[in-house]
Amino acid sequence: MIQLFMSLTKRSLAALALLVSLNGLLANEKNDTPINKIRAEDLISVFLDCNQCDFFYIQQAIPFVNYVRDKELAHVHVMITIHHNGSSGANYEINFIGSKEFVGKNNMLRYWAPSTNSHDDTRKGLAEMIKFGLISYVAATPIANQIVVSLKDNQLIEKKELADPWESWIFEVYAGSNFLFESEKSNLTARYGFFANKTTDDWKIRLRPYFNYGRLSFKTDSEVVVRESHRNGFEGTVIKSLDQHWSTGLFVNSLSSTFHNMNFNVEMLPGIEYSIFPYSEATRKSITVAYKFGVGYHNYLEETIFGKEEEVLWSHGLVASITFQQPWGNVRGGIHGSHFFHDLRSNRAEIYSVMNLRLFSGLALNFWGTLNLINDLVALPKGDLSLEDILLQQRRQATSYQAQGSVGLSYTFGSKFTNVVNPRF
Repeated sequence: MIQLFMSLTKRSLAALALLVSLNGLLANEKNDTPINKIRAEDLISVFLDCNQCDFFYIQQAIPFVNYVRDKELAHVHVMITIHHNGSSGANYEINFIGSKEFVGKNNMLRYWAPSTNSHDDTRKGLAEMIKFGLISYVAATPIANQIVVSLKDNQLIEKKELADPWESWIFEVYAGSNFLFESEKSNLTARYGFFANKTTDDWKIRLRPYFNYGRLSFKTDSEVVVRESHRNGFEGTVIKSLDQHWSTGLFVNSLSSTFHNMNFNVEMLPGIEYSIFPYSEATRKSITVAYKFGVGYHNYLEETIFGKEEEVLWSHGLVASITFQQPWGNVRGGIHGSHFFHDLRSNRAEIYSVMNLRLFSGLALNFWGTLNLINDLVALPKGDLSLEDILLQQRRQATSYQAQGSVGLSYTFGSKFTNVVNPRF
């Protein structure tokens, strides 16, 4: 009986091994499709140019291309610019720039990420849009026969005009606090406010009241020093598009701030702007000139160095700015000048520049800097500031200029591929 059982067991195991072997052969035969014969050199190379994208996720979501570290090595340069629209969300403009055998084959897609999106929703939607844009390039490669295009759920979407009960308005209420407590000192800050935004082709409206409170205390050998501060205000912008080159707007600002020696102020500045390039091209290149003219009422917490407790001041300002986002890098800069009419010596000039230049394959130059020439601090309080206010930066100090910036150079070399994603640690 035992021998019979052993004989049947051996035969069963042999049959099972044969079945597994046949299944393996059948699986290999079944999977012997062109997809297994695709070579790495059959895939197009892509350089992903985006400072705020989840690069690892996009690599995993789009595995049918090779990712390279420099645009000079790529068949397709995917350049993404992001334009945040206040609290309503962000608009991603995705430019596909062909190189090598795809020179001149360029395309542009847009992806809108509302503020209600989670981070995962946004990166999924962006990856899908990048995938759509790459298909036309992949279609010209040996893996074209592996592409399948289908409509989700195989259903046609009925197009109809949707009614928007909010009429493009988006609102946000926020509040928060930071705190630090130690045996010898404590720091508490609180903030809350409200956003209201409306953006259409014709209008751009942004309303923002905000409130900030701070309390800082620390112990010395002889006493406990306490400093309370606040910065409350309102920012309002209403901009009307006139055409592809002209727009006009009204800017309203109000402030109450212990740091700025301001009990209350309100400014109203109408303005007009001209864009050399059409506004539709602003995500890639923009040169604009804007002029503002208006009046403000200022009521101070303490008498100023000019002997004023309150005053009405007329002012105007001119702003010229330039922005270029190109395959060779991006440049942003401008100059801003303004003055009060009651005294032309009460003026301000600002120059700023931000550059990220790819000099050649692997070598990049980064620079940013600002220079402010400041002669318009009409709200400075009369008298000397206390040592505590100076050290804790609780009150504004007199200055005639402010300069800051950074410069950096980087060179990347080695393997041109960046396909592997390893999220460990």
